[in-house]
Amino acid sequence: MLEISHRGTMNRMASKFLKRSSLALGLLLLLGSFAQALPAANDACDRACLNGLLDQYLAAMVAHDPSRLPLAKSVRYTEDGSTLSMHEALWATAAGLGTYKLYFDEPEAGEAGAYVVVQENGAPVILMVRLKVIHRQITEIETLVARRQTTSIINTDNLTEPRPVFLEDVPEADRPSREEMVSLVGKYFDGIEQGNGDIVPFAPDCIRIENGIQTCPGSPSSPLGALSCGAQLSTKIFTYIQSVSPRRFPVVDRQLGLVLAIVRFNHPGTQQTIEVAGHGKMSMGRYSQWPNSTAIAELFKIKDRKIKEITAVIVLQAYKASMGWE
Repeated sequence: MLEISHRGTMNRMASKFLKRSSLALGLLLLLGSFAQALPAANDACDRACLNGLLDQYLAAMVAHDPSRLPLAKSVRYTEDGSTLSMHEALWATAAGLGTYKLYFDEPEAGEAGAYVVVQENGAPVILMVRLKVIHRQITEIETLVARRQTTSIINTDNLTEPRPVFLEDVPEADRPSREEMVSLVGKYFDGIEQGNGDIVPFAPDCIRIENGIQTCPGSPSSPLGALSCGAQLSTKIFTYIQSVSPRRFPVVDRQLGLVLAIVRFNHPGTQQTIEVAGHGKMSMGRYSQWPNSTAIAELFKIKDRKIKEITAVIVLQAYKASMGWE
């Protein structure tokens, strides 16, 4: 009887041990599943990490060697709206980098961008590149390249270093929300469509530079050159731009007060001249002469909730050609 009782006790103890072991094992497996589902802390890519990836990208591009980059298997690369392999276009022709390099980031969204002057087949071009980064891997690469052959205005001699205002931090207490910054920039494109500079929150001394050329205030030799950015819009001289669509705002850098807008200006070619008060009938410019569009990456500096400066990369396209990321 004692032997039977002892065996029963041992069996009960063994059963409890196995149950506890199974429970512990189950908890370990569950915790492991959660750990795999959540990104590791070191997967986060802060501003320094994003800027480092931009450095890597440019170096790899000049070396024509995408294997130097942490690319996701599903990475997508476009140049001027066309989906390409990373052995084509500027990746095959880039020969070096200029001194101009302007970086901006939105770490919360894993987005980074840059404006850079690049040497291509002996000629300087202006590159805008946007990277999407997930778990420290590059999943999206979007580029626009302004070349003399694909735009009516370009002057890389003016692009030796970024203008200081683009490098200034905005005090944390004075930073608008992402939504407000996008709204401020959206009014600029509304103002172009409507020919109304009064609805745009321009700073009184706002400057706009397009492909390295200052266009507002513009050249003193131009009839409208002395006008401010807002006053230029109100002449309706730009209403040959029938619509600014699509519009995207992929990078909002609240620390630097910068918004990257990637948009398409659509020019149907149905109006070439307009009456401007004090100047009579004026030509609306080269792009008004036939149906075409321009793909534009436009970077806005927001200061004191006003548009302080604008710099843009502009590429001519067929009318309403795909931007590649609609």
